[in-house]
Amino acid sequence: MNTIGIIAEYNPFHKGHAHQLEGLRQKYPETTLLVVMSGDFVQRGTPAIFSKFHRAQWAVMSGADIVFELPSMFAVSSAEYFASGGVRLLHALGCDAISFGASHTQVEELVSVAEVLDHPSTQESLRTLLGQGYSYGTALRKAIQQYYSVSTSMNTNDASGKNTSENNSLETSNHMSILDSDPNTILGIEYIRALHRYHIGLDIIPVKRTSSHHNPTLDDSFPSGTALRNAIYSSKQTSSSLFRSQDKQQVLDTAYPPYASLGIDSSISLDELGIDTSSLEEDTFKWHHYLPPMVAPLAMDIVESNYYTNLERYYDMIHFASRVSSKEDLQTLQDMSDGLEEAWLTASALASWEQARESLKSKRYTYARLDRIATYSLFRRTKKMFQECHQQGPTYGRLLAFNDRGRQYLKEKRSSIPVVQKWAPFCQSATGTTKVLCEQDQLASKLWRMTVDNPNYRGSHYDFTTSPIYV
Repeated sequence: MNTIGIIAEYNPFHKGHAHQLEGLRQKYPETTLLVVMSGDFVQRGTPAIFSKFHRAQWAVMSGADIVFELPSMFAVSSAEYFASGGVRLLHALGCDAISFGASHTQVEELVSVAEVLDHPSTQESLRTLLGQGYSYGTALRKAIQQYYSVSTSMNTNDASGKNTSENNSLETSNHMSILDSDPNTILGIEYIRALHRYHIGLDIIPVKRTSSHHNPTLDDSFPSGTALRNAIYSSKQTSSSLFRSQDKQQVLDTAYPPYASLGIDSSISLDELGIDTSSLEEDTFKWHHYLPPMVAPLAMDIVESNYYTNLERYYDMIHFASRVSSKEDLQTLQDMSDGLEEAWLTASALASWEQARESLKSKRYTYARLDRIATYSLFRRTKKMFQECHQQGPTYGRLLAFNDRGRQYLKEKRSSIPVVQKWAPFCQSATGTTKVLCEQDQLASKLWRMTVDNPNYRGSHYDFTTSPIYV
């Protein structure tokens, strides 16, 4: 195969991600590793902790060959729509296979679960359960149980007279075990469902994932993104500086990475950078050990420069948008249903988005779904806009970073959609669905910059002035 595609967020990029890339490179040394990555906002509905350009560059430094942005219309979506957008973009970019991390790596079993989920009776049960207020994940599990309950009662004996109840019971148990595992496995199943739905024939290459997806602490060799983000925010609260030298100049607003302006060599070790950690608590600096060696000093420089998302700023933006929205405005938003707009307006009177979010949480509305709706309110993303774009699918691939092998991929022109290297002129000439997707991506970048902790990096122009990064 020529090109293996990966759908990722890299929020942030860590050793677990590098491990996946290294494993694929060892097994497929001549293959191009192409990544489709969420941009400035991620699937859960929050801004990424670091810029999409930094995250893309680190991926290429650590084994990827080329990174494209998954448009925010697909990146900030439920698992089903996220997977659909990512898979369709990989296919349009000319990939031959898809690889993803999961705790279950038996392709046949994952395909079997996907086929059961796509069965008409399962889909009917799923719609009913969602209508009753169950979250998507819970509804999936219950729909699977109902499918096998009906299957067992209708097929107690097969054509040869052999009892099939035991086989159905074992298969049910196995499928439930897979669905009860980590979110990456469920997302992998959604990728497979998308392959079937759109008749896309990519090979499936799961990679064993051993870390805990939502573990809030850094106690695994391959950490969760949640743990890393928590540690980074904690490090800023306990120490005002990671790099302290008398001659360091204040970094001013720039479209380029802070470490590029400072002239920091990515190959220099932490000791060579002169970081004295002996008098500080171990946990303060523990997070950088979970990043690839070449990435760690660059990430530390960015954190020192305060060029990362301040979630408090983002939450205030959401709360402001809620308070100035009318009931009619809220009713048009994607995922806003069943009278939630009334409760949303009531919650907007509370002191903070955190309090509002807590008051809105229910069986039907999980935190993740509420976070996505909140982002839709900032993006002004309506139901009509959402459905039209998802029906069309990704119409371009925006290049973020690449190396020599990635450059060769570009020369081969395997993509069936435009590969965008010059963002501004492409957006200016876009029409129809492509124009809507571009406008949503531009808005995502403008909003992300507003969440950055350092005010010197809040200018909105960086999305137009930053070129794809060659590594």
